[in-house]
Amino acid sequence: MSDNQPHNTSTAGLAEQPHIAVVGAGAMGCYFGGLLLKAGHRVTFIDVNPEQIATINAQGLILETDDGRSELPATAALAADVNQPADLVILFTKTMHTDGAMQSIQHLLTADSVILSLQNGLGNADKIAQHHDFSRIAVGTTLVPADLHSPGHVVSHGPSSSRMMDANTQHPEWVDHLAVLFNGAGLTSVLDPDIHSVIWSKVAFNAALNSICAVTGATPGRIAEVEDSVQLARSVVHETVLAGEAKGITLDETHIWDNVEMAMREHPNHKPSMLQDIENGRATEIDSINGAIVMVATETGIDAPVNRTLCQLVKLKQHLAVSA
Repeated sequence: MSDNQPHNTSTAGLAEQPHIAVVGAGAMGCYFGGLLLKAGHRVTFIDVNPEQIATINAQGLILETDDGRSELPATAALAADVNQPADLVILFTKTMHTDGAMQSIQHLLTADSVILSLQNGLGNADKIAQHHDFSRIAVGTTLVPADLHSPGHVVSHGPSSSRMMDANTQHPEWVDHLAVLFNGAGLTSVLDPDIHSVIWSKVAFNAALNSICAVTGATPGRIAEVEDSVQLARSVVHETVLAGEAKGITLDETHIWDNVEMAMREHPNHKPSMLQDIENGRATEIDSINGAIVMVATETGIDAPVNRTLCQLVKLKQHLAVSA
């Protein structure tokens, strides 16, 4: 490209040997970053937890997967202590920390940096776009059974997969590079032109189980034991589908509900993340899940009373847990 030609950041490819910054070194961040490290990529883990940072720098990452145990030298730091520009940023922070995370890494971004959000909830691309070019943002969902055994030590068994696409759903060349990068590292990934429907479907699933489990302390299997609570979950899904469709998103309510029933049946004792947050006195992502559904419903002139009530109840539980 000659100097007098405009530089089109929306289509510029991903760097051939990218420096990857994984923001949020929890279970998911360590799993994705660890497999990318294992595949030979340059990865820096960025976190706000000094213990997590110190442990990763001292012992590296420990990955336990179906392929065995791997111990990988790794580098972790506070954002302010990282100087090398990031070609690819993978965001795994909770949604309420997105703005702060993006502010903290602003000095690492160039016009060509790609930011991939694999976070829960709605509205992540819009939050990121307050800090970076929307045409260089990708969004997605991931199904990875990863648990953080201790700082820097991740255990993951069973199949995992991700779906992603650029937030504009224009499928620029750099998205193909992203998929090749992930699949080459053993992170099974599919480019999905209907990514916004996929995200909304996952939000509907999470809204149904996370909120009810957080309020009641029950696991999915216990919810399935009481028909009234099953109908409560079904109402959450129905309201979410109505809100999404009012926003122009095509959703398959039957498919979403089938996944909820499968979770009740096949993962009866699993504790959803929102319940774990309540039990550990942490803030939840209720605003970006049930709360976001209520916001979209209000904007489009419909009501979502079940989601609104569950959101209010989770916020009370959250307040009591955090202030205990």
